[in-house]
Amino acid sequence: MPIIACGLNHKTAPIALREKVIFQSEKLPLYLQDLINEGVREAVLLSTCNRSEIYCDSDDAGRLFNWFCREHGLLPEEIQSSWYSFSDQAAVEHMMKVACGLDSMVLGEPQVLGQMKEAFSESCAAGCIGGQFNRLFQQIFAVAKEVRTNTSIGACPVSLASAAVNLAKQKMANPLSDATILLIGAGDTIQLVLRYLKTQSVKQIIIANRRVENIKELAEKNSAKMISFDELPQTLSICDLVISATGSTVPIITKKSLALTTQPLCIVDLAVPRDVDIAVSELSNINLFSIDDLKSIIQKNLNGREHAAEKAHDIIKLKSMEFMIWQNSLDQATAAIQAYRKQIENLSDLELTKAIRLLERGDDPAEVLIYFARALTNKILHHPSVQLRQAGMEGRVELLRLAQQLFTITE
Repeated sequence: MPIIACGLNHKTAPIALREKVIFQSEKLPLYLQDLINEGVREAVLLSTCNRSEIYCDSDDAGRLFNWFCREHGLLPEEIQSSWYSFSDQAAVEHMMKVACGLDSMVLGEPQVLGQMKEAFSESCAAGCIGGQFNRLFQQIFAVAKEVRTNTSIGACPVSLASAAVNLAKQKMANPLSDATILLIGAGDTIQLVLRYLKTQSVKQIIIANRRVENIKELAEKNSAKMISFDELPQTLSICDLVISATGSTVPIITKKSLALTTQPLCIVDLAVPRDVDIAVSELSNINLFSIDDLKSIIQKNLNGREHAAEKAHDIIKLKSMEFMIWQNSLDQATAAIQAYRKQIENLSDLELTKAIRLLERGDDPAEVLIYFARALTNKILHHPSVQLRQAGMEGRVELLRLAQQLFTITE
């Protein structure tokens, strides 16, 4: 049962492509069912700002690629150079690296593990998880815990939130102490931004959300003003910095939104798909950055954690090998069971054919049944009896014990 991990991520695809291939959360059951209809046996879909990946049990990686293109309305040549596909142990290793934050833009970041657990739960609810993937993902989650416990990979990682603020500090005309900052959204990313801003001397923080009632507690907790999206044009005109991270599928800030803004404004868009229309970058007073612009700042904070990453990779290599040994043993057991059943069925068909001939000849049905039962029993037991007798003569006690366990023989 081949395991495949395929897709694209922040290392292979720019944001302009990643934002086109997001699996919308409300449609996940439909995506998953469609994959099952494509011949996939088990499947999990992971879609974040930095990756869109398929984890599945499938015999045809090419079919998955075609499905991915068709589902997002893209031509194969549009994503071919960004696409990757791993199988079996390489796939398991990749999935473990993702869960541990080793494949993230921010090395060791913990959010992706929660996203993977949520994706797995969605697949369970959709009936797309069987015994193999249930064991695989429990192993993945256990490895992520072990890596976080036994290495320093997650120690003081630079976050997207802190990287966004640091980038803004470098690019803004005014210091944070004189800045009015607008945060758009109320999810985990924005809450991390708020936590980081608490350590800064910020002049004023404003939080915008589509539903103001949903951010009341967050605004009060952080001494921030709250506004609705309807108030964005007026608010943008008085801001020095905007950090946006929502789940919107359409741009929230457009050129029209900035019609009243004449002063210099720095915008850091952490959303995928992007919250800010790319055309906004054409405005001379706007300094617009996307999540991909944070890579250089994040990279500077990775120094000194190479040893922790190496140790994490060693753990992953060992655990992925252990999983593959288990899977291969399961595959061998399944193949042996199927072969044994086929062998018994062939014996049964042979003896049944003989019995039918005796009945057609007019023999007593009771005697025919007795003959059939005895003949089939003798055929089934012949080879095991020969092997057990030979094992006894050779003193192979362990084999005899295994036979007792296998055939449930009680003395």
